[in-house]
Amino acid sequence: MRKSIATVSVSGSLPQKLAAIAAARFDGIEVFDNDLVASDLSPDEVAARCADLGLSIDLFQPLRDIEGWRPERFDAVLRRLTHKFAVMERLGVDTALACSNVQPDAVDDLDLVAEQLHAVGELAADHGVHVAYEALAWGRHINRVRQSWEAIERAGHPHVSLAVDTFHVLSRGDDAAALAGVPGDRIGFLQIADAPRLDMNVLSWSRHFRCFPGQGDLDVAGLVGAVVDAGYRGPLSLEVFSDVVRVADPRMNALDGMRSLLHLEEQLRTRRAAQAAAGEPVRALVDLFDPPPAPERVDAEFVEFAVTDDDARDTDPATSVTALLDALGFTHVATHPTRAVQWWRNGDAHVCLTTQPVPGPARSRPFVSALALRVAEVRDVATRANALLWPSVAYRRGRFTASLPGLDTPSGLHVFLTGPAGAEDDWRRVYPEPQAEHGDWFGIDHVGATVPSSRYPAEQSFYRSVFGLTGGTESEFIQPSGRLQSRPFRPTDGDLRVVLAVSADEGGRDAGVGQIAFACPDVAAVVARARAAGARFLPIPANYYDDLRARFDLDDATIEHLRTHDLMYDEDGEGGTLTHAYTQVMNGRFYLELLQREGGYTGYGAPGTHVRLAAQARL
Repeated sequence: MRKSIATVSVSGSLPQKLAAIAAARFDGIEVFDNDLVASDLSPDEVAARCADLGLSIDLFQPLRDIEGWRPERFDAVLRRLTHKFAVMERLGVDTALACSNVQPDAVDDLDLVAEQLHAVGELAADHGVHVAYEALAWGRHINRVRQSWEAIERAGHPHVSLAVDTFHVLSRGDDAAALAGVPGDRIGFLQIADAPRLDMNVLSWSRHFRCFPGQGDLDVAGLVGAVVDAGYRGPLSLEVFSDVVRVADPRMNALDGMRSLLHLEEQLRTRRAAQAAAGEPVRALVDLFDPPPAPERVDAEFVEFAVTDDDARDTDPATSVTALLDALGFTHVATHPTRAVQWWRNGDAHVCLTTQPVPGPARSRPFVSALALRVAEVRDVATRANALLWPSVAYRRGRFTASLPGLDTPSGLHVFLTGPAGAEDDWRRVYPEPQAEHGDWFGIDHVGATVPSSRYPAEQSFYRSVFGLTGGTESEFIQPSGRLQSRPFRPTDGDLRVVLAVSADEGGRDAGVGQIAFACPDVAAVVARARAAGARFLPIPANYYDDLRARFDLDDATIEHLRTHDLMYDEDGEGGTLTHAYTQVMNGRFYLELLQREGGYTGYGAPGTHVRLAAQARL
């Protein structure tokens, strides 16, 4: 299907917006009236610029408060529309978006609204244009799509049709059922936006927190699918107002928007296949994006640290990754035959250390330079990511060419892809065979990555669209220096857990993977051995253990055991427990978490997060 985007969904001047939209390969645009009014380009010049860039102008928007006026004030509305329709003629666009009245003195009279919509239709016909009328979710009297459709039916004018905006429909609690009986040829335009579920004023929600489909929590695909099923064949068009859009790089943001529409089309294709499998009539006979499917299973395979040449000679676990791994019971099992990379192992926990150059901004070492994920079909996932326009990191490590296919996340983390053990594309095949098994750890439990707020929606979209991960509940924690928002992501099948946190630092100084959690069979024993070998763990205040006594039915011996080893503890109320400890932060960038899950505990110890944040801040 054709893909369009509103100029309000991209930052910058109007020429910058148009260039970014064209570079992302959109077919067309919605011209936002404010962008045009503020531009030094005339409507004719905008039309010429779009033609040069290969962009159609699909919509002019918005025409505000066009109905619900007292009759004596309606002539002023028609005068205003006459001028805007003339601008549309100069732009060469034949459809305008009109919004329901939000003014406090709007008249609550559906017959009057219909009469005035009919008059607007007559004026539009005189200018050879059409008006697509939408119910703003905060409209004074018309704020739901069924109300706007009823007004359109009463108006009975062929130049006035229905505009469907996914945010306005879904934010009011409606769904695809609200469009039952609306013919596809009477849907004049479809605007698409997602949003996180927030309990707030709908106008503020709309203006500040919309996002591209797949980056929020609304059932955008279900509603868009119903519109397409009804027979709508116009463009899929993004209209996103948000604080993120206002600061994001226009080209990156436009590219994010295109990816979101590609992923949405894939969801529509999946929906259509499900309809056919259920014996339902398939009416959506349109060409839809069809990449290789998301992997059925995703596991965390290894984490890579970029270290200095001196790291192996440094014997202090507080400053050397090599020394820390040794203290934790890891063993250096192999060295890459052609690259400056070491493989370290403790049971099923794998770590690679590299001294070779790593692309991206200059950072002091050590830092987490890559995460490797295990999938059944590496080539299919790489092809899928490429089709979704995600950049590849393959062949980007200078003369040290990466042997694993990989991707760059929006925040800059390198994610490598590897096949299962023994497969042709298993990362271990290039290493000499280790002499024996080493250690008893279970592997990487989860990783925590901090991303700038402007990249947070796109980072979520990366894991959702490429790997099919599902987001959990978003949490908020108070830090000594502000607040922290985070959200976990998991695949339908597999042990990968990625926790994304939002950084207020747009410069990216605290961005990247900062937490690597390893699962152990006996975390207390690990801490005791590692501490004896010189590893330093995060000191937990005595008040925390007093609080544990109040929260849980733990005996004195257990409390003392936890306190002695600086262990933190949580229960899920269903028999599951988490016992965990943290190393001190290394190089101001990352730390390790050692944890032991029992009884099916699936959380992350959220009740103690503020204690951990405060303890880290003290150091």
